[in-house]
Amino acid sequence: MDRNLRAFGAVVTTGNLTAAAARIGLTQPALTKTIRRLEREFGARLFMRTPRGMVLTEAGHRLHMRVQAIEMHYRQAEEEVHAITSGRLRRFNIAAGAVYHMTMAPDLVKLLSSEFPETDFSLDFDVAGLTLPKLVDGEIDLMLGALHGVPPEGISRLKFLGVSITPYCCRHSTLAARPEIEATDLANCRWIIYKRDRLLAERLRLYCSDHMLPPPAIRMEIDVLAASFRMVSGTEFLTLAPTSLEGVAAAAGLVPLRLERPIWKFASGAWFRKSSSEYPIMRRALQMLPVLAEDAAQQGYNLQLY
Repeated sequence: MDRNLRAFGAVVTTGNLTAAAARIGLTQPALTKTIRRLEREFGARLFMRTPRGMVLTEAGHRLHMRVQAIEMHYRQAEEEVHAITSGRLRRFNIAAGAVYHMTMAPDLVKLLSSEFPETDFSLDFDVAGLTLPKLVDGEIDLMLGALHGVPPEGISRLKFLGVSITPYCCRHSTLAARPEIEATDLANCRWIIYKRDRLLAERLRLYCSDHMLPPPAIRMEIDVLAASFRMVSGTEFLTLAPTSLEGVAAAAGLVPLRLERPIWKFASGAWFRKSSSEYPIMRRALQMLPVLAEDAAQQGYNLQLY
């Protein structure tokens, strides 16, 4: 990438000329001249000096947006060329949501590691696309989770699952005996919510609002989904989880409540960079995922396949 734009990006990142100069191996006077040269070239002031450091002007913000796009295209061009000339990855980083961790993600890593023994793997946790910026930046290679919104430039998706979110209660709860429940039956319930997925609480509040119910009484927020199942067991609390985890919930003594429509329903699948699609390991992963989803469904997981 152009040295002047790299210098500009360093000042934006550090907010300090001294730190930015050290970061890119220039003296501070040389960096100052570079920034002034850029300002003459664009005909606008790019930074303001403040007690907090170097702060972007509106013109600087516009340039920064373009620089970020240039950096992304440069990284992805490097990746495309590497995929064509080498075809190998030393490390393959996957981020996956709770459903994938409990069903197919471990099997995916196991199978890929046997076919690509020269590659190291990491399997991290992802909730509601919080690692999407890392996918764009190249820190994550494959993300498995909900397909919300419009993908950023350079990102492709593969849809192969539908996910329904429904309430779960203890099998001994008064609600558990009903073959079907109405939305009004949830009016006075108390909830334990899996807090890593912030959209769960938002969707529950929206569901209550849509059905003219009072706001949900969320009494606990739990960091681990399996722990929320255990907390609900033996109580009258409710929790929210995908219908695909019915078997996992049953092991903790929970049953799903049969609503006319789920609290929330969405498509799910794989996110990946277009520039990485030529790597054999990525092509293989995308081939395996729909098959692993079908295998998981046959093993008793209540997965909705596309």
